[in-house]
Amino acid sequence: MSTNSPDIGTGSHTVGPPLPAEIPKPPYTPSAAGRIAFFFGPFAGAMVSTISLRRMRHPEKARKAASVASLGAVLLALLLFFTPEAFSRIIGLVAEIAFYVTFKRMQEHEFAEWQAANADVQPSNGWKAVGWGILGLILMVGIFFGVAIVLGLFGIEPR
Repeated sequence: MSTNSPDIGTGSHTVGPPLPAEIPKPPYTPSAAGRIAFFFGPFAGAMVSTISLRRMRHPEKARKAASVASLGAVLLALLLFFTPEAFSRIIGLVAEIAFYVTFKRMQEHEFAEWQAANADVQPSNGWKAVGWGILGLILMVGIFFGVAIVLGLFGIEPR
């Protein structure tokens, strides 16, 4: 610490610029979360939305995004399990559009507030969220296999 005045007891001092580790990372845009959800599934969109909401200091809404994703993934797996193959592609496309809209709108209000408060900070690049999208896709495939295995244990076969 360096002091601005010769009196050390006054408490007046200047602090250097913040270290990179001290600066919180900016959130992803809502459209980035929506696109990740569309291409990689509900878990991927929820992961990007959760990260963004936590970076904007909204942990309760981040938990809600994770809950919506868990419920959506299990319901989609069950629905696709019992749907004939001819209709499964249509249902899958409609579900992906619904995930896009859901995860985009889930954080629009919070993102607008964050952007107004941080006008000089650019949001994180959406391409950096692709890794989270791949991880979310792997989790989604795991849920699909888990649902199929559990239903198979009860003797329920897909159509």
